Amino acid sequence: MEHAYIHLLHLLAGHSTWMLAVVFLAAFLEAIAVIGTFIPGSTAMFLAGALTGTGTLSLAWVFAWAIVGAVAGDGISFWLGDRYKERIVILWPLRTHPGVLDAGQRFFLKHGAKSVALARFIGPLRAIVPVVAGMMGMRPLRFFAINVLSALLWAPAHILPGVVFGASVLLAGAVSFRLVVIIAMLVCIVWLSFRGAGFLMSHANAWSSAAGRRLGSWACRHPGPLGRVARRMLDPDTPDATHLLVTSLIVLMAGALFFGVLEDVVSGDPLTTVDLSVYHFLQSVRTPWGDSVLAALGTLGSGITLIALIVTVALWMVWERRWRTITYWLAAVAFSQLLILGLQLAMRRAPPNELVTSHFVFPSNHVAATVIVYGFLAFLLARRVGKLEGVLVAGASIIVVIVVALAGVYFGRYWVSDAIGGAALAYVWVALIALTAIWRHPQPPPQRRLMPLVVLAVVALSVGLQLGVAMPTPPDSAPQPPPVQLTQAQWQHSEWKRLPCFRSDMGGDRKEPLTLQWVSEPASIREQLRAQGWVEGTDVSAHSLLSLASPDVAAVSLPVLPKLNNGVPSSLVFMRPGESREERYVLRLWPSGYTVDDGTSAAPLWVGALAHERLTRPSWPLNILHIERDASPSEARTRSGAGLGATVLAEVDCRGVPVSLLVSPTE
Repeated sequence: MEHAYIHLLHLLAGHSTWMLAVVFLAAFLEAIAVIGTFIPGSTAMFLAGALTGTGTLSLAWVFAWAIVGAVAGDGISFWLGDRYKERIVILWPLRTHPGVLDAGQRFFLKHGAKSVALARFIGPLRAIVPVVAGMMGMRPLRFFAINVLSALLWAPAHILPGVVFGASVLLAGAVSFRLVVIIAMLVCIVWLSFRGAGFLMSHANAWSSAAGRRLGSWACRHPGPLGRVARRMLDPDTPDATHLLVTSLIVLMAGALFFGVLEDVVSGDPLTTVDLSVYHFLQSVRTPWGDSVLAALGTLGSGITLIALIVTVALWMVWERRWRTITYWLAAVAFSQLLILGLQLAMRRAPPNELVTSHFVFPSNHVAATVIVYGFLAFLLARRVGKLEGVLVAGASIIVVIVVALAGVYFGRYWVSDAIGGAALAYVWVALIALTAIWRHPQPPPQRRLMPLVVLAVVALSVGLQLGVAMPTPPDSAPQPPPVQLTQAQWQHSEWKRLPCFRSDMGGDRKEPLTLQWVSEPASIREQLRAQGWVEGTDVSAHSLLSLASPDVAAVSLPVLPKLNNGVPSSLVFMRPGESREERYVLRLWPSGYTVDDGTSAAPLWVGALAHERLTRPSWPLNILHIERDASPSEARTRSGAGLGATVLAEVDCRGVPVSLLVSPTE
């Protein structure tokens, strides 16, 4: 997987002209009337920024082609509106999307010339307002002045976040490809959640209207009790008929999903194979940092956080005097947990990692509780805020559920199918509670625009207190086994062969050769290296990270990132200058799990890699360090003018890798 990723970067680096052409076309087509509604131009800009952040593309050229494409696309749309005026309504594709033109006209009449700049940042209107501006007789000089100014603002707003993401991925990849995978998963979760929430919110009215027509036709043919219920739902005097229809669809889809997953789990269909594949994949990308991050994110679904939100919602409903709503909700929470417990006892499905829990796991009551609390909270908030705030609330709710479920699968609390089953069943309950609440209170509730901030404060306070009292540890963490003790003779004659010859990031791959095996206490290593002119690697801080964007920085001023060896970060990191400002030597040491006794005392055995790094600036403002070659201790002595300050016991060959067996002079 990592090799495919690196090959892709090299491929894109070799075809930068094509990538810049894609940037131009995406910005150009996104601004063309109606067509631009279906062109993911913003996504293309983000990806171009991400490639720039990895050093594949030039930031200046990406900006230039994105701005030119955006200005040209808006110019074409303005020309079409100015040339055809009202006749443009009968031209394709506007004749098949009359509502888009009406929305653009209303927006232009409301905001005037400012709408040309504002619409560029609003997806549905971006491609139609220039047409309307031409139809309404806006002066070309004024239009293009605003057009160019808005493009100068639009391009950085969409490209720079991608640059930050690409640079983050580049730094994470320098440490471990596992971190790239974890960052990519979290970014995809956030992006898909908000895109999905926005898509659902923007299409809810159209879907509910179509469903309403079909339901109305069915109700006319069935005058019985079900038909009366359907006619009541479609009553125009019921203000929330759309919410009723959408919620009913959620009940049907979530119920079908749950029973589909249940059938697959019972019959052992391919979904169980997917469970194993996902679990093993997540175990292969585990790192100490990933464990800490996901353990911290898991507190969003902890019992303390959920109880805090339940109390908040209860007090809120008491304040609004929604007695039946809170009764139904609390009853649904309790009954759903009892139902899930019964299903778990009936299914008796064991978790992936029995060190975490010994309870049965299908469906997951942890995911279900998170969905019920956050899902119902999102329903309450979405009815009381505007459309944009509703998208943010729905997206945030989905993100929390997915992250909590991901953390559970990552640590082996339950399988993927358990999380899906628990979420589907819980969404049925949330939808039923929402239906009941809408039926009981069909009138739109009063606006509560500050409630999302109150809920956010409650979540932040709950999570902050939990993290402040004690940083969460991985639930499957176990005490490290004691190191294996060797004599110096055993290590020197044969046992050195047990240690790896190459650093492994993930999947048994081969990275830098491990050219050192050093027996010494950490304090002694630091003292000896400092005496030879080595310094400990620059701490990763805001100041050192800013140096990555400095136009004139020495290689030794850039942070030295730790790297992983089989999931373990380098414990000791040192560097010293090379022959020029653009070069440096970097020494990284990892614990081996062994100690060596020389007859007087035992000291840890470390494995290490010594690399010669060179600074390159393929696309300023990003400074990228590349390993020019792996350096041997003897080369470091001759080229850098100083050794490591250790005694070389032997020089051995480890599968073609020359390895030095070192001890400190005092040992």
